[in-house]
Amino acid sequence: METTGTAPAEAAWFAGLANGFRPPHLPPTSRRAFRFHMAYTLLDAVFAGILGIAPVMAVKAMNATDVQLQVPLSMAAAGLFASVITGEAMATRRKKPFVLAPGFAGAISALVMAWMNSAGWFLAVSGVISIFDFGMRPAIPSIVRIIYPPNSRSHVSGVLRQYASVVFLCSTLASASLLAAAPLHVRQVIRLELTCAGLASLAAYLCFLQLPDRGDGSLQEANPIDDPLTRTAWPGLAPFRDRPFRRYMAIFFVFAFANLFHSGVVPAFLARDMGLGYMQVTLLLHIIPNLSAFAFGGYLTAWFDRTSIWRSYSLVTLLWGLDPVLLAAAPSFWPTVIAARIARGPATLGSIVISFFTGVHSFARPGSDTTRYMAAFSCVNGIARLVAPMAAAFMLGYISRRAVLILGGLGVLAASALFYRTDSRNDSSNDSTNDGTNDSMISEGERAGA
Repeated sequence: METTGTAPAEAAWFAGLANGFRPPHLPPTSRRAFRFHMAYTLLDAVFAGILGIAPVMAVKAMNATDVQLQVPLSMAAAGLFASVITGEAMATRRKKPFVLAPGFAGAISALVMAWMNSAGWFLAVSGVISIFDFGMRPAIPSIVRIIYPPNSRSHVSGVLRQYASVVFLCSTLASASLLAAAPLHVRQVIRLELTCAGLASLAAYLCFLQLPDRGDGSLQEANPIDDPLTRTAWPGLAPFRDRPFRRYMAIFFVFAFANLFHSGVVPAFLARDMGLGYMQVTLLLHIIPNLSAFAFGGYLTAWFDRTSIWRSYSLVTLLWGLDPVLLAAAPSFWPTVIAARIARGPATLGSIVISFFTGVHSFARPGSDTTRYMAAFSCVNGIARLVAPMAAAFMLGYISRRAVLILGGLGVLAASALFYRTDSRNDSSNDSTNDGTNDSMISEGERAGA
């Protein structure tokens, strides 16, 4: 009797555990699309993992200067601003071509990089790939909205990123190991790795090509048109007239600025202030966060589908803010240091899902507005990316790296409190989706309000 009673309980426990590592139940069209979407995501993670160490390649094999290393970062910010243009251009058009064209161009650029010997040009082409990547991003939340049902989009996106985090980690470590194992043949290894990256990216976008133009999601999103009754002279500015979205972007800017203010200091803090070696720094910077993202990311993003955007981002920023604060508060106490990096993993995965996959769904109505809202969001992100690192560089002339970590962490925690406070003001509403089944968490009067 006792054995019989425990068997169903154990089965239920294992089923609940498995739910954090598999997608939700999907209708036939989106289930088939998910397979191709997963293949695209994993291949793209291989590509990103190899491209992620391009600066190391440039330093080791081409003697890149500190100034040259800043080129890809500056160009990435330019890509975020370019997304404002592409977001408006794709608003009333099919979205897949706006992903496929820059995607294939980025893959070809990686193949070109494989044969470059100049550090300047090598890093410049790496920056061009970043522009292609950011320029296509306004299409992503729209495509997710078309393919997947409203109650599963964050969970699906989280599972995709969950497995991508592990593949990205393996790709980065394998690429770095090959470079370290062949110090006398670094150029040849770089050529081989970048060729593999380019081919993986080409294969990824061939998989992306298989995604349907119409899925189990929003029909309005699949057929985007501007409503002549609500169309304005400058439709691209519509997100900035949406008061709740302005509030969302303002709080996001606080988070992004504070995060970018301290994040560049973390590697130097680990290596210099804490005196850690290469393997220890790699463990804390990459291995622990990626493994914790894989372990907890599925559960976290499944919860996103059942709660508000404000509550979701409040938890994500809470986890993210604890990381630098704990690191700076107790750098010599290893349990605290490891706990900080464990928190960083699901925080990173969760913020990617909200920022680039599903966040704007809570504000933009299905159709042409989705990419416009995403373009506005990218613009704010781009401003933070430009301003925060410069502010950090200035402050490091006056305060320690530890102080920068504390200030950045407190700023992120302040954003968490602001997200939670806004949710508390709107807790009688339901903003899990805005696909025409409800009016999101704000009234039409507030949406249009000054």
